[in-house]
Amino acid sequence: MSGPRLQTEILAVRLRQALEELGGLYLAFGVFLQWRSDLLTSGELEALSVLDVTLPGQSRERVAALLTAELGDAGRQVASTLGSSPAWTTLTRTAWPAQFQNRAVIVQVANPAIHETSVDAFRSGVQALGSPQLVALQHPVVLQEFLDWVRTSESLENERAFLDAILHFGGDTAAVYPVPIPELCSLSVLTWNDVAGAPVAELINRGDPNICGLIARAVLEQFCALGMVEGDLRLDGMVLTPSGKLGFRRLSRPVATPPGLSAAALEYVAAAIARDASLSSRTLLRLAISYESPQLEKELISQLSAVEPELKVHRWFPPSAETFEANWRALSKLPVDRSIFLDCFHRNLVAIGYWQGDTVRLGAPMTDLIAAAQWPVVNHILQSRVKGLMNSDDAAQWAASSGLLMLGVMKETSRIAGEIRDNRLSMGFDLTTATASGTVNTRPAWLLPLGLFLLMVFLVCLRWGALAPASMIIPVRVLTIAAGVGLFWVVLRIR
Repeated sequence: MSGPRLQTEILAVRLRQALEELGGLYLAFGVFLQWRSDLLTSGELEALSVLDVTLPGQSRERVAALLTAELGDAGRQVASTLGSSPAWTTLTRTAWPAQFQNRAVIVQVANPAIHETSVDAFRSGVQALGSPQLVALQHPVVLQEFLDWVRTSESLENERAFLDAILHFGGDTAAVYPVPIPELCSLSVLTWNDVAGAPVAELINRGDPNICGLIARAVLEQFCALGMVEGDLRLDGMVLTPSGKLGFRRLSRPVATPPGLSAAALEYVAAAIARDASLSSRTLLRLAISYESPQLEKELISQLSAVEPELKVHRWFPPSAETFEANWRALSKLPVDRSIFLDCFHRNLVAIGYWQGDTVRLGAPMTDLIAAAQWPVVNHILQSRVKGLMNSDDAAQWAASSGLLMLGVMKETSRIAGEIRDNRLSMGFDLTTATASGTVNTRPAWLLPLGLFLLMVFLVCLRWGALAPASMIIPVRVLTIAAGVGLFWVVLRIR
């Protein structure tokens, strides 16, 4: 092992040990830095991957008293069944196992909010780090991103809102999520049925060849369909359920994606997996700044060409994870304010890349499971939209709006066609056909089915074209234009 690399890894181990010793916000900062390949090297990431995040949390007596005070008789019954030790503890949450109506449940409460004096002391402490290799971690932007990340989980209301929104999908998701029990929830308490199954960490340690694919599918579905990203994807928060689905025992830090960006999210994922640098740069910027900028796109492509793939020593790394990592590192070089959801999304994919590398080291096949998860997610989104279209109310609204739009377009083109027939016959349009008897037939029998077919192709391309893989985006756009031109031609033939 080379001298500089050895020194870097020694420094990373010392950093991890210091964060564990200091605890509190420093320990949370270590969790925030895990898998942040836009800030740290692979050796530093691996050192932080074994960070000990054990925290004391709130006592059983405190949680029992809160349940009784907030939820009355139902809370008192649950309080009497609390387990002997917490299910998990984090900087902002304490969760206890319990029983309700003979079912295993999780009772989660929020820890006290972080005081501003603690934040000020943390900022000062981080600035006191002496190593020049850690300068990037001291940057005010990074520290503010960390504090914003911490604040996302201070309120139970935010977490419940995401769980309720996912519940509206009726369980039709790639992963299983907690379902809140309304009568056992309040502003200070959040209770749900426990999601049981085999711990994901144990499956990865056994070299399970499929588990990382399930995680990748869930992460892509969250980003492209559910409008959210898990801001702290952790192995100890996931299980493999008896039904074979990935199960989230909790959502630690759900972060919303801006509305209206689902198509851009799908396009970015498809372009990155296909290694289309131009398209992935354009869509990545649209996700980052919500608009297209040719100048920034040019700078991003330039930064991408300058990014050297980082050597992962003694580790196989999925090509798609490597591409997302390079995109993330290139984007970090631009003078733009990145949204927290975009950092968390890339962080999750990089983490999956490392976890799959662990399974490959134990004998799993070298298959890019992130790339393999793309089409199941797209297929599931298509099926969901088709089911929604089959719903009578949704179908009626969509058909009515589409029909009115096409009626308006056809009416206008018919008017233009009439003007052409009346005043500009020299343009050479063949507006009539003659039958054998010499009579004029202005509506050939094949014209109506052709028009209906073109209309169907046009509407399908408009509604679902964004879900096409990167290699099919241009053909789909050409097909949309061709169908539109064909409709115009059909209207010209009708009088």
